[in-house]
Amino acid sequence: MDKILEIKNLTTGFYIENNFYNVLNKINLEFEKGKIHALAGESGCGKSAFVNTILKLLPKNAKITSGEILFQEQNLLDIKEKDFNKIRGTKIFLIPQDPFMSLDPLYKIENQLMEINSIKDKNKEEAKKIITNALEEVKIQNIDNVLKSYPHELSGGMKQRVIIAMALISNAELILADEPTTALDVSVSNSILDLLVELKNKNKTILLITHDLSIVYNYCDTATIMYLGDIVEKATSKELFKNPKHPYTKALLAALPTKKGKKLENIKGQISPITQVISGCKFHPRCQYTQEICVKNVPLLEKCNSREVACWLVK
Repeated sequence: MDKILEIKNLTTGFYIENNFYNVLNKINLEFEKGKIHALAGESGCGKSAFVNTILKLLPKNAKITSGEILFQEQNLLDIKEKDFNKIRGTKIFLIPQDPFMSLDPLYKIENQLMEINSIKDKNKEEAKKIITNALEEVKIQNIDNVLKSYPHELSGGMKQRVIIAMALISNAELILADEPTTALDVSVSNSILDLLVELKNKNKTILLITHDLSIVYNYCDTATIMYLGDIVEKATSKELFKNPKHPYTKALLAALPTKKGKKLENIKGQISPITQVISGCKFHPRCQYTQEICVKNVPLLEKCNSREVACWLVK
């Protein structure tokens, strides 16, 4: 396996009112080059914190207490901020939930694209050609009009296409897509996801953050399910849907609508805040299969045939 990113024993937390709480707990993950990898779970599970840890964009009250983030075998945590700026936005690129947050409202799209590191030192004619090719690849029509527009003059889907074009221009090798279709309607959402598949076909590696497991099934090669900062299950997407092992994965899948008109099932209770200390398996207060051992002891993430699961039921 050609690994582009390897996470080893990564733990990140936040200081809240003089107390420290983990938001990621000893995360171990590997990402194969040229694949779409999903990180899924409810809001509050630690997905965005994981992305921000990789990008070193954590708030001041956050701290990485252990682990390594190996990008092309180089530990990102050892790189000084001024040097990391040469990686962030170039080799590693973020597609955010809200594309407006990544575009400067005071500058036209063309001005912003011209400032991308990979082309800003080229002559204007050559840079314009690269930009035009990238916008064509993301299926943008009326390119001249888009280039002359300010971000607020474009639709959400169009802004997201511009962001993806930025990733192409930057020639990014790892793309972190943090719920990139959240604010878009269904038809536009599908077209954006199709573009991510096209990027994968160009041998780009994509980490797709989502809470929608139907996206995982239709677009992703592998899936990691996270709950309150813990990885509870890892498998290929097809394996995960065919035979989910962890009760949390089963509950997420049971909440998906089906063509058969089956009644949707709710996951009882709510996800706990990170300030609430939970003994044993963190999912046990909401799990219908809870046993005494689940309350007392933390299950480790262990191999179970062709996947990994952290659950006492499958030991």
